Amino acid sequence: MSTYIENNHHNNYSQYLPTCEVPQGFSTGQIIKQAKFWASRSHQRKQLALLDEQMLADIGITAEQAKLEIAKPFWK
Repeated sequence: MSTYIENNHHNNYSQYLPTCEVPQGFSTGQIIKQAKFWASRSHQRKQLALLDEQMLADIGITAEQAKLEIAKPFWK
């Protein structure tokens, strides 16, 4: 059994890596803040999904309202 090893030390693999450029008009801090907000919203909806009908009633929402909220994508 043989193994082929390319002996080219000039490979540039960075061309295959994704770039992360900040869109014009946005700061890196704003983007990080938004990502944290989305993560928090996602976490809250996951926690909402764990509540039973009595717990939902305690916080003033119906099971149907909870289902609609849980079904939303994290960015909405």
